[in-house]
Amino acid sequence: MKCGIDPGRYKIGFAIVENGKLLFSAIIPKSKEEVLAKAVKDNDWKLLEQWGKEGNVAAVSNMIAEKVLLGDGTSSNEIKSLLKETVNLEIVSEYETTLKGRELYWQLHSPKGLWKLIPTSLRTPARDIDDLAAWAIVNASANLD
Repeated sequence: MKCGIDPGRYKIGFAIVENGKLLFSAIIPKSKEEVLAKAVKDNDWKLLEQWGKEGNVAAVSNMIAEKVLLGDGTSSNEIKSLLKETVNLEIVSEYETTLKGRELYWQLHSPKGLWKLIPTSLRTPARDIDDLAAWAIVNASANLD
């Protein structure tokens, strides 16, 4: 199981992924980055439940992160310093992961009715997608392995 982290100025996207499948995701406020760091270090995913967006934290409660993939964008140095003791922390490129996150959103939440006729590039997701960008970070890293 791998974790993806999409650091940002005001919020942090987080995803737990196994074999390319999203198991749990969350968007954590930047002010709570210490909680994220503790969850990752201790593999205590229940700490992130209140910010959950996709999946079910109960499904990953006993899982241990084999690798943590941290995007190299905004605020990555701050999170890197919080996770420095984490085994298997890898800094990876965030290039185009937000765009990929939008695509992943529409795969998870298919448009209904007339919205199906609107091109994906013109649709706006109904929520922030930082967690899905974190999923895209893991998927992009898997393609490089």
